[in-house]
Amino acid sequence: MYSWQKIYTIMTKKILPALLEVIRQTVTACGVDLYDLEFKGKVLQVFITAPAKVTVDTCAKVSQALSLELDMQNLIPTRYFLEVSSPGLERKLRNADDFQASIGQTVAVKTRNGKFVGKTISVNDNGIILLNITGSCAKPGSEQFISFKDINSARITVTNQELFDESKKLHKD
Repeated sequence: MYSWQKIYTIMTKKILPALLEVIRQTVTACGVDLYDLEFKGKVLQVFITAPAKVTVDTCAKVSQALSLELDMQNLIPTRYFLEVSSPGLERKLRNADDFQASIGQTVAVKTRNGKFVGKTISVNDNGIILLNITGSCAKPGSEQFISFKDINSARITVTNQELFDESKKLHKD
């Protein structure tokens, strides 16, 4: 029996590329896109997105297909739990494409210079421009360029005002 540390090393160096390909193909065959994948302890978390929305039924369908395919391929050398879900409203932003998709949305970005919260205005090959709402080094209402190389982490964030506005729209109809 392997220790979890040894399994993690095996997974990242040898198995992860093959595992990622199997998961990507299976998810795509189910009509959705692979957003992210994480191994946390004994749990393999698979995050999916879809053009419309990800439902519980969508997650169940993908989970069943993945479970069968992963069992057949036998790529994971130990017992694990599979979780399939949407990345949620406050999803991580990991690359330029994710930031491009977030234009017009409120994002929280952590850098070595502080935390910035603002609306994504634009994205280029080097970074993003935010219209600041709040931030440790930014004046609200100012535009801030943040280089991709300076970003430690980022995610979409939903403000109370945005929730209130959306709630008003739903109750109006």
